[in-house]
Amino acid sequence: MTDDPLQPSGPAARAHPEGWIIGSSDEHHAKAIAAAGWDLVECQTCHGVDYSGGITASSCYTCHDQGPEDCDVCHGGGGQIHPPEDLSGSSDPASRGVGAHMAHLSTQATTPLECDDCHQIPAGFADPAHIDGDGRAEVIFGERALTGGAMPIYDVDMASCANTYCHSGGRFGLNPTVTWNNPEANEGACGTCHALAPGPETAHVQVNATSCAICHASMIDADDNFIDASLHMNGEPDL
Repeated sequence: MTDDPLQPSGPAARAHPEGWIIGSSDEHHAKAIAAAGWDLVECQTCHGVDYSGGITASSCYTCHDQGPEDCDVCHGGGGQIHPPEDLSGSSDPASRGVGAHMAHLSTQATTPLECDDCHQIPAGFADPAHIDGDGRAEVIFGERALTGGAMPIYDVDMASCANTYCHSGGRFGLNPTVTWNNPEANEGACGTCHALAPGPETAHVQVNATSCAICHASMIDADDNFIDASLHMNGEPDL
């Protein structure tokens, strides 16, 4: 028997190891669920299909107020559903699961990206497009990366993107290959996608201008601070 509201009474009290609900424990249930490929069917066997307690009378909602299938239970946190943290609990941008998520989703250089710019959004937790056993969120490029007829490629082994509109600099750009989890390279900085100003190797009109603001004053000022970042990387010249 136990007085702990998170632990069931009677025979079911021994269903889990002692560290099952202790976050720092090697026996914490998150590790076991990850090892099982995030299959929650066994949890439902005792805690109910809706996780409200079932035969144990111990509800998963006691700790997971939005339920154990909520997005930020496994990745993200603090009100956000995207990493950091990743599935391993890492917040390091050098980790493949974290990478440049924040750089893309909170960028000040254009309209911030959404999850579906790079991923297929699952219909639910158990959607085959979501939980498929490889622990990886497949990259499926959305319309933004395809702008202007771009044909983007994601290299799984190298964790790199090539031929995307986003890093191409448009038809005046350098079209670099960028690595997802290499924050030290600063591959989203001005001048990495197109020269400042675009040079003779591109179709850009040849000018001696030293500031983008001379032609694109509605978008950026003379000190290269964005006035309206939605006009940058939007498929239009916005002169």
